[in-house]
Amino acid sequence: MNGIQTTLSTPLTRPQLAETPAAAPRSDVAGVAVETRAAASQGPELSALNTAQNKADALRQANEAARRTVEGQTAYESKLADQRWQAAIAGGEQPPAERVAFQRGALTRALDEARDMQTLATQQFVGALKSVGDSGYVMSIEQKSKLQADIADVFADAPPAAQEFAARMSAPAPGAAKDMISDRELWEMISESIGNIKDGYLGVYENVVGKYIEFYQEFSDILSQMAGWISSNDKGDKVTLSAGKLYAALKALKEKYQNTVLFPTSGTTTEAEAKKWAKELGLPESCVQKKGDGYVVVIDTGPVQKMMDALKGLNPLVELFPDTKVEMDNAKFQAWQSGFKAQEESLKNTLQTLTQKYSNANSLFDNLVKVLSSTISSCTETAKSFLQG
Repeated sequence: MNGIQTTLSTPLTRPQLAETPAAAPRSDVAGVAVETRAAASQGPELSALNTAQNKADALRQANEAARRTVEGQTAYESKLADQRWQAAIAGGEQPPAERVAFQRGALTRALDEARDMQTLATQQFVGALKSVGDSGYVMSIEQKSKLQADIADVFADAPPAAQEFAARMSAPAPGAAKDMISDRELWEMISESIGNIKDGYLGVYENVVGKYIEFYQEFSDILSQMAGWISSNDKGDKVTLSAGKLYAALKALKEKYQNTVLFPTSGTTTEAEAKKWAKELGLPESCVQKKGDGYVVVIDTGPVQKMMDALKGLNPLVELFPDTKVEMDNAKFQAWQSGFKAQEESLKNTLQTLTQKYSNANSLFDNLVKVLSSTISSCTETAKSFLQG
């Protein structure tokens, strides 16, 4: 389960601390005079920075664990489907059902644990960032500008859906000069954006991949039955396919998942937002469906429908009678098999593409945490040297 490694590392300038023993007045965004802390009162600031650094490190570890687990689950299901298909077509041995159930259970538990850890670590990091803002630690104007520029760099090539969440962090408040943004306001904006990106962007991909894996698992389970639905005569020149049983299984799968909502995670959204996310996910516009007074994005069951249509092309009775069988010569069977395999590959490619998009979203989130971690580290070193010196 080799994952994608992110290596974004931008050196940050060291922030400045007020060195006068007396409090020096400055202004916050509202123009209200506030005071910078004197050197003797840097203890709370250093404590808040140390806590934030620890929480950033914990979140980065949780991000990595979540990414690896999702990629591992997709890799396992892709390999399992290939094994089941080969066993059905070539007559090999199917992977034991007990082993499959055990492995799936272990992967699901690991994924649930990794996501819970990531959610908790995000919440703790958000709280720690707010504490840094509340502590009164003062960054220089240059430091704040550099931090915002680094955040903008992280999102420079990000999809539009992600850039929306970064807008507040990488730009000053409307109508305000950069040097008029208080540290407290900046950390507040960043902490809120971290939570919003986790829930409103990365969370969407978590939901999408989770539901699509469930869909693909049930399709894979159909493949595991196909060995019993394909047989050949003694001469080996004819193949009999239990087309009715295969059709019934595919129909049940389609009916179960054709209305499964991928976006939003709850409720409905506007048609424009649904179309935007369908494009973001790489799904056809036909996956955008009206639901009540709003719109949703659903699973693409088009490949399953094409499999069903191909079976009806062999014999229209498969739609009515599950016991319908179709006898074919080898050439006709190979033609049907190639078409079926193409649609199976389409399902697999969609799963792998969505998993890659999830990994990219997770890496984007992690790169943001990395930039903040670097800033916090720089602030911490400055605070330490100021106290010692």
